Amino acid sequence: MKTRIFYSGSGTPPERRAYLERQRINRLLKDAVQKPLVAVSAGTGYGKTQAVYSFLRSYNSLTTWIQVSERDNMEARFWENFVSSISLFSRRISDRLLTIGFPETDEKFAKYRSLLEDDLNINEKYIRVFDDFHLIKNRTVLRVIERIILLPLPFVTTILIARSEPDINIMTLLSKGLVTSINEDELRFTEEETAKYFDFIGVSLSTQSVANIYKDTAGWPFAESLVGLSLKKAPSLENVARNAMKLNIFKMIESEVYSVISPRLQKFLLKLSLVDYLATDLVDILAGDASLVEEMKEINAFIRYDMFLNAYLIQHLFLDFIRQKQDTLTEEEKQDTYLKAALWCSKNGHTMDAISYYDKVGDYEAIINIVYTFPIQVPYRRAKYILEIYNNAPKVALEKIASYYIQYARLLMSIGEYEQAISEIEARIKQFSALPPSDFNNRVLCGDYEALGVTKYLMAPHTDSYDFDKYLEKAAYYYELSPYEEKGPVTNMSMSAWISKVPAPKEGAMDEYIGALSRSIPHMAKVLGGAMSGLDDLARGELAFYKSNLKNAERYTLQAKAISEEKKQYEIKNRSIYYLLRIAAAQGDFKKIQTIFKDLETQLEEKNYISRYISFDVVSGWFYAFLGMPQIAASWLKGNFSTDDENIPAFDVIFGHLIKAKLYYADKRYPELLTFLEKERYLASVLFGKLDVKVLQAVSHYQLKDRGEALTLLKEAYDLSKLDELDMPFIEMGKDMRTLTSAALKQSDCGIPKTWLQMINRKAATYAKRQAYV
Repeated sequence: MKTRIFYSGSGTPPERRAYLERQRINRLLKDAVQKPLVAVSAGTGYGKTQAVYSFLRSYNSLTTWIQVSERDNMEARFWENFVSSISLFSRRISDRLLTIGFPETDEKFAKYRSLLEDDLNINEKYIRVFDDFHLIKNRTVLRVIERIILLPLPFVTTILIARSEPDINIMTLLSKGLVTSINEDELRFTEEETAKYFDFIGVSLSTQSVANIYKDTAGWPFAESLVGLSLKKAPSLENVARNAMKLNIFKMIESEVYSVISPRLQKFLLKLSLVDYLATDLVDILAGDASLVEEMKEINAFIRYDMFLNAYLIQHLFLDFIRQKQDTLTEEEKQDTYLKAALWCSKNGHTMDAISYYDKVGDYEAIINIVYTFPIQVPYRRAKYILEIYNNAPKVALEKIASYYIQYARLLMSIGEYEQAISEIEARIKQFSALPPSDFNNRVLCGDYEALGVTKYLMAPHTDSYDFDKYLEKAAYYYELSPYEEKGPVTNMSMSAWISKVPAPKEGAMDEYIGALSRSIPHMAKVLGGAMSGLDDLARGELAFYKSNLKNAERYTLQAKAISEEKKQYEIKNRSIYYLLRIAAAQGDFKKIQTIFKDLETQLEEKNYISRYISFDVVSGWFYAFLGMPQIAASWLKGNFSTDDENIPAFDVIFGHLIKAKLYYADKRYPELLTFLEKERYLASVLFGKLDVKVLQAVSHYQLKDRGEALTLLKEAYDLSKLDELDMPFIEMGKDMRTLTSAALKQSDCGIPKTWLQMINRKAATYAKRQAYV
């Protein structure tokens, strides 16, 4: 097997050609990587990175190398860095990890674990390296890395390279003898290695001279390299070199390295010190002159190029020295460097770095353009970070950008501040409505009415109000006055587990809600490039399905699927497929199910559908629950329910929770399921969710022989369903609902009409037969 090393981060390991191979260290590392964790901890200049890298280049493993920077304390940036490293050997895994996002919750981490367990080859050795691990201080990031390390995957080893002991809890591994620590004592040169090193760099020394240098340096590799650098220039001045080493290291760098390079290279190094990510093409852009890059390579004791990784690393102590001189750059030179770095990062997918650099140059329009490439619901911490940038930015700069206003509201919604978002939008509508018409003012008003309409739409389960269409109509009005094109993820509606947002049984509420959707779609589709297209038909299909009218359900859902395909509404198409699968299952039509699954698999090729892998897992998970084969479902759907409320739940998380509940039931994990359902508040925020939860609780209690509670919950579920005749959640429970309704029929008066119980009993039995056939 060919050795492969891949890399993602803000630097690279050193190149091998200037490094003395130390077989003692290689043997030590060879034994170490048989364990799950290797902690290489030593101060600056001990050759930690070089030692590990030299060993791994000749070791038979698949290695990812993550060069950590201080920016990795931001969860989103760390995750981009981590996933980028994985993409170099598995685009499939990295694509799916991006859809999961930073796995701070139990559920997201279960998805991460599921991917590794399902997709990694147990016959191959995997090694992941975190270089400069000491730079990570964020407890949330550290906790995720800790959990990654503790995963029981015997074919995976993590190497942490740091200046101090890793700040993570690894007592579980330590107590089992599954950690190897390598510190400064092991990394120091022995006297024999000192002699070999000077031979390696072409400096001839007597045995006594080697002993003297070894005594002075205590085997510190960096100090010995500086002595060697001096002796290569003046071999006769051994004592001078030794004494210089004992002085301030920065003074030695100044005299031995910095002062002898050209002024233009000095300035170039200062510019490089402003940037975290030193990919070769970015370095070329910053240099603007190939000869300058070649000149930089001459000081390869401190700056290394790696042909495998195609990137550079500046030695840490040398970088610290250079950073002390950054004030000699003009403000124009700094701004030019930051702008070039921002452009490169933006083009190459390092979005959080790009945002940081654009912030330094004050290009807030560029930041806004990047944020528009995020999903419509921005992850919580990422939204908080961007809001902080906006809040600290000069208002005069932001107020010149029309799309800033809607984006600010969108970010507030992403962190759950709906009331604040509405308050600010309404105040701004009042302000701009009083101004003379202009393209700018029209765009602001269009965006604000759109944001207000979407916010009212999302809040419908809490307000029981369906007037969002009138705000979207106003958005379309102002759009017509000053049209502009929206595209990308923001134009794709995100969907929850249910289309209907009606919160409780109420006469006419379903028709009122669907009517508001129908009136909204032409306006929303106009303003946001097709957004919402097909959603009203899907809502009609969902309602027909819950009413067990399979013929109408299929007709409306097929219409929704066709429209959503045409308008590239990936999430609406996915939910259409979900309902078509449930309809075909209820019909017992296996051939139709096969065709629907092909449609579902086709969505995995939709690169613009950010949540495609998660949605595939969830929809297929429902089918495996239907089959009574929960073991086939994606591993993360079989793990523990997440109880972390720190983030606003993404719609796909709510959808995932519903299917996970179905899988728990299929796996007969009734106590755990009931514990979750009693605490879960998002599933029960809409009528269909309340009904699904009540039905699951009823049959689960009956399976646990708690007949009285089961019948009470069945009555509560019936009360939720009777107004709109929502029978399908009962019927889909098949033989278990037949058993429960039979028990209810034996009661003298359980509060449920016997005719209804008999009808559900009969239809559930038919469903069970078709289920068995499939």
